[in-house]
Amino acid sequence: MRAQQYLSRPSYRRARALLTVSIAVSLSACWVPPSASVRPAGPPRVVSEGIEVDRVAHSAWVESVDQTARTVALNVHGNPVPACTVGRSVRNWGEIRKGDQVKATVREVLTVYVPPVPNRSQDARVLVVDPSYRVLTVQYPNGVTEALKVGLGARLEGIEAGDSIAIHPVEVIKLRLRRHAMPVRQAW
Repeated sequence: MRAQQYLSRPSYRRARALLTVSIAVSLSACWVPPSASVRPAGPPRVVSEGIEVDRVAHSAWVESVDQTARTVALNVHGNPVPACTVGRSVRNWGEIRKGDQVKATVREVLTVYVPPVPNRSQDARVLVVDPSYRVLTVQYPNGVTEALKVGLGARLEGIEAGDSIAIHPVEVIKLRLRRHAMPVRQAW
């Protein structure tokens, strides 16, 4: 009797492991990541405009600085941000130089539209719209995705995955210079 118990346990464990693996594999095949390559339905049109977002770039490079005009051009993950004005709330404006790495908060206005021609150049495309949390997940042409928190007054009705987005930077709200500590030399 004991010999039969020991023989049945490994087969039970093997069957249970096989069942667990097969369930995991079948469930993973059901999930499909969002895609911005879908074509929205309907004729070319503007779906929504004037959507204000505050976009935080944790690591941006300063491309150019004009101290007198109070403008700065940034490069965020290889995407150039056109020169825009620097708000009066930025306190360390005099320290910012070309080539600096900064953490920047940029106020932008989005226009969501259905393009007249597919595969036309756009700033970004909509991946996911979550109206309950007011989050718009977008994908840039270089493949980088970002979740943008939109303001309370923004209308998200009618925005679908695949819609194109035109981004118009309005103002840099915050700039924080990212200083890197110099490596400490050890004396031997």
